[in-house]
Amino acid sequence: MTRRERLERKLELRKEWADKAEARSEALSKQSHDMLSIIPMGQPILVGHHSEKRDRNYRDRAWNKMGKSVEQGKLAAHHNSCADGIERALDNSIFSDDSDAVEALEARIKEREAEREKMKLVNKLYRKGNAEELAKLGYNLESLRENLKTAYSWCQQPHPAYELSNLGGRITADKKRLEAVKARQKRSAEAEAAPGGVVVKTGDYSYRDGSGWAQVTFAEKPDREILNELRAANFHWSGGSWHGSREKLPASVKAMADVK
Repeated sequence: MTRRERLERKLELRKEWADKAEARSEALSKQSHDMLSIIPMGQPILVGHHSEKRDRNYRDRAWNKMGKSVEQGKLAAHHNSCADGIERALDNSIFSDDSDAVEALEARIKEREAEREKMKLVNKLYRKGNAEELAKLGYNLESLRENLKTAYSWCQQPHPAYELSNLGGRITADKKRLEAVKARQKRSAEAEAAPGGVVVKTGDYSYRDGSGWAQVTFAEKPDREILNELRAANFHWSGGSWHGSREKLPASVKAMADVK
């Protein structure tokens, strides 16, 4: 199951929990109203009357139901809020194990690079006072000048240096991630083509315990027993593969990959 699929499942559960909480809230609210509706308007508790204790208990039960209704309403709102956050993540995020991750990252890099070039051009035209070319880009020179009168002294252009720097950082991060995703997909393809559905790569440079390193990539998620053995051997999951000490590579994984 991919990360997107896991989030989609979480989204379904949150919505399901919210619906159930809302239904409980409405049911409890109705029960409370029904109980209180049989008490005549303004009818006080008859202190000292034989009905006093029963009346107090009855009203307490009715108000307790209303309190529980409010609690369930708040719980429903919580689940709905969490669901909204998950939906935003699904809409705006590119997950490394998405089938179109490479294409999506390339498109975002291209879009952000175009945005950065436009920002640079706007700054250049502003410094030259070229109102005509700025208008073609949707900017008004006088409005820009007016807005910058209240800006910090070091911020004397429509797009300050930190804004360009931040955008450049996001572009660089996306490019690095793009290379990592390509490498991950390449390893996954190698694992799918391997006879045992697993590829083990090793190296000689020192690992944490002084031994060599090992990288294990599965075409499909292996049995829980194998995962437990990897964890017991201090292997960790990162970038679509398991990483750990070559000397501690579990025998079961060696057998799958036909490693001596």
